[in-house]
Amino acid sequence: MSHQFSDPAFLREAYGTEEGLTIRIETQKRYNLQPRNIFDLMTEHAITLVCPQSILDIGAGTGAWYPSIRQYAASFCQYEAVDQSPAMVNYLETKLKNDPFSKVSTADVATLSYAPESFDWVGMHFMLYHVPNIAGALKTAWQLLRPGGLLLTATNEAKSYPEMILYHEIVVKTLSLPYTPDIRGDRFSLRNGADFFPRPPKKVEMIGGLRFPTLASYLAYYGSGFCWSGVPVQYHRPEIRSQLLEIMAELVRVHFENDGYLTLSQTSGYFWIQKDS
Repeated sequence: MSHQFSDPAFLREAYGTEEGLTIRIETQKRYNLQPRNIFDLMTEHAITLVCPQSILDIGAGTGAWYPSIRQYAASFCQYEAVDQSPAMVNYLETKLKNDPFSKVSTADVATLSYAPESFDWVGMHFMLYHVPNIAGALKTAWQLLRPGGLLLTATNEAKSYPEMILYHEIVVKTLSLPYTPDIRGDRFSLRNGADFFPRPPKKVEMIGGLRFPTLASYLAYYGSGFCWSGVPVQYHRPEIRSQLLEIMAELVRVHFENDGYLTLSQTSGYFWIQKDS
């Protein structure tokens, strides 16, 4: 597989196991503070602009966009999903097994074989910050759109979960581990994402975050992959992970004792752009 547009080492580490995926999915379902699901908001808006017959979901992950598509678009609309992670593709195959108008395959944006102008909607959600050539990936997606079609890209503000990042830096310093701040999130964010599009897009923002009711729920989320952020891969060992979690627990315990919860702040949103008819 070509990695021209991918960040395979990070994705394999953070998303390559079913356990990590399950924790992230359940956390977003249970503890999200956004007043509405961003995929519902985006899809409800998109359907007022273009009624799709075919949709391509690039970097689909676990298919977070799919339920909103089936809620707002026609049930016979063809939904095609691609992702470079086998774990995510396997999860999504199970999710879509009873939908004859859906298809999922392993690929990234650099290995797509669709003909130009094949889709009414193309989505690239919460994944472009992993892509080395962001403008190239968006250009590819743009070429796959039919005239009048929509390109949609959901993403976050540059500094997602700053509270956890601050504590993580303290934890890593306490263990004297090598550390390089992770700037991936700022590569394609609500702040700078418009710069990469073939034409200026429009933007919609939603303030939200995560609120954890227990220390255990927060530690599970932190340990699902965030604990390795900025730490060289040779240190990614079970005993070090245990130490990271133990120190993190001591740092944040006061939030649960005093407030009964811990909140991580985040602003999410999406860019959208319509191709000329």
